Amino acid sequence: MPDLAPKMMVDLLPDDLKAYATYIVLAGVAFVAFFVLLFCLGILRLLFGGKANQASVEKNCAEDLAEYPDLKSTSGDRQLRAEGTPVRLRLVVMAPAGTASDVDIDEIPDILEKVVQGLGEICKHDKPRMKIWPTSPSYKGFGTQFHRNMLTGAEEGEQTRWVLVAGRVKVGKKQYMLGVAMQSIKLNTIGRRTIDAHEWASVLRVRVKE
Repeated sequence: MPDLAPKMMVDLLPDDLKAYATYIVLAGVAFVAFFVLLFCLGILRLLFGGKANQASVEKNCAEDLAEYPDLKSTSGDRQLRAEGTPVRLRLVVMAPAGTASDVDIDEIPDILEKVVQGLGEICKHDKPRMKIWPTSPSYKGFGTQFHRNMLTGAEEGEQTRWVLVAGRVKVGKKQYMLGVAMQSIKLNTIGRRTIDAHEWASVLRVRVKE
């Protein structure tokens, strides 16, 4: 192999390493190139990684409600109603909002109880699927994402048995984003709603069966 090492560099090497000067230079170039490549990949990830990650989150968040098993009979003494229509809780999605701490999935029933009295007990009885989504700073943005990912198998405007409500909730000093998918026995006209924190108690109510 031709001698590619500069004479100045060769002169700096010990006598027993001068014969390997070319290999040392090539190894040094490869080492520097490796770290330059890592640096460039890091820059590309910063510039374009956000969009790739968002696409992945969107895909993972999709819920095909049409494939959910049918409702089982209930013997509970409480009934959840959405705008007056009896419904069962099938899915709960929560995400931190802004500076709120991460959501612990085991705490969801307690949070729901503070949003609407009795909703936490409904959650424990109905045993819905529960999901945690990434932080969302806007309740309208969260609502858009939630509704886009809830697949009912129906055309737009077509009545279904599903009621989908999403929005912001406040628990003490913390804020969260909440999305719930509920199912009625018969077709309903409620459809999809995006609401703010003060509206939950007017949309959802829990009543004790007589």
